[in-house]
Amino acid sequence: MARALIIQLARLGDFVQTLPAIAALRARDQDTPLDVLCPSQLAPLAALVPDVHAVLPWDGAAWRRLAERAAGPFLQDQVREADRFVESLASEPYDVAYLLNQHPRALLAGSLLGRRVRGPRCNGPLDDRLTPWAQYLRDVATTRIGHRVHLSDVFCGLCGVLPPGRAPNIPVPAATLPADLASVGEQAGPWIGLIIGAGETERLVPTGVWRELITRLLREVPNSRILLCGQERERASLVQESLPASLLSRIWDATGRTDLLQLTALLARCHRVIGSDTGPLHLAAAVGAPVLGWYFARARVHETGPYGVDHLVWQADAGSAEHPGAWPIAESVAVLSGHRPPPCQGWSLWRSHCDRWGAYYAEEGQEAGPPQVREALWRDLEPAVT
Repeated sequence: MARALIIQLARLGDFVQTLPAIAALRARDQDTPLDVLCPSQLAPLAALVPDVHAVLPWDGAAWRRLAERAAGPFLQDQVREADRFVESLASEPYDVAYLLNQHPRALLAGSLLGRRVRGPRCNGPLDDRLTPWAQYLRDVATTRIGHRVHLSDVFCGLCGVLPPGRAPNIPVPAATLPADLASVGEQAGPWIGLIIGAGETERLVPTGVWRELITRLLREVPNSRILLCGQERERASLVQESLPASLLSRIWDATGRTDLLQLTALLARCHRVIGSDTGPLHLAAAVGAPVLGWYFARARVHETGPYGVDHLVWQADAGSAEHPGAWPIAESVAVLSGHRPPPCQGWSLWRSHCDRWGAYYAEEGQEAGPPQVREALWRDLEPAVT
């Protein structure tokens, strides 16, 4: 029986944005088992995805130890050890490996685990020539061109399949929660999840901004509750610093206390999740929670906005994207209150949509028709599947 492997060795956000490619590959060939190679810390999440047959966990710590020793007179021995490390993941090569990263470890994994490799390089890991979709990604990263193909849909292109036309979801895990978090989502709401951290420092929303948002939200939205999410316990303490006890009693702090499956379960209980362009924000969208993103510091809604339908993103204008002088606090509270938000200087509000060419965002108050450039790009870059 034919076997296929999809290789995604990047972080949480990139893995979640790989879900459309996984769904599209399975829809194209339902008889071919599709396995996933991903970082070991993401393996429990990958195992939840219905279209995934088996998960191969990549031990990043062990690989780093190999890389640190890769010098000196025993280099050849270390290279053979690296080969054995990769080959130990599977007893025999896959018929095809779909490669979504250009990092050397991913290129090596693809060349050793797949008889045939589909991905960013034209002819294997030693060929610097890029495939059309990989060149598109490079152009977007280096020139910030204004094309409108979402990263998830570029992953589909790298795999040679059209987007699935819908947003695949991750089933909510039956995770056991800490006792004080078990009631999240069950009491009166709405429950608002705040992702107060970020994988990149430049995408951190200042703690004072979170504090102001919490204050206005809890005072202006009746019965609202706040769930602080992420691993940054110190930032969570700073956010809650100086808040009155009457507000603290409506805040549940889950930071630094949950594993990935527990975080997934908690995000699914929220009526809305707010955060910058981070992995947990994409995870929230994937488990069905409506998302309100704050995008700045090189994050662009058209490239990495939460995938699906009716997610909202405040996009910082080009002139204020790196260090916004003002934040859409009152405007976000208006959204959470069910009101039409007023214009916010330095920001624009976008809503997500999905069609046969993938995800796209349209500015609120404007015509929501899909941008034609996406179809043109697909016909140009991947004519065999269009």
